[in-house]
Amino acid sequence: MYERIETQPGTIGIRLGETLSVDEINRLYADTADALKAHEKLNYYVDARAWSHTGLDAGLHSLKMRLAHLDWFHRFARVAVVTDNALLNGAVRLLDLLTPMMDVRAFGASDAEAGLRWCEGG
Repeated sequence: MYERIETQPGTIGIRLGETLSVDEINRLYADTADALKAHEKLNYYVDARAWSHTGLDAGLHSLKMRLAHLDWFHRFARVAVVTDNALLNGAVRLLDLLTPMMDVRAFGASDAEAGLRWCEGG
């Protein structure tokens, strides 16, 4: 499950539930595509405090979608991920190293508001 959260213009904000389905992943990418039509550069805020896993089908689909949309990476300025999950935190740090065109940071659960402010450029 995921839900959109209120953010400043030019920032997409989502809150993840415990897991994501293939349909939800497709909706996330559709939401992002719509936002990219309106903005040359976007910030992306992900509150993943409740997220714990993605099933095999959804995980493979998510990887396929990421690879199909690699051209979007240069369109993101800041990406903030709120999590206390060590594996996800490590993935965020790796993504930051691999994508010098965008600034990617992980924030702990207690720093969720600071992460949103940073992501929105504040």
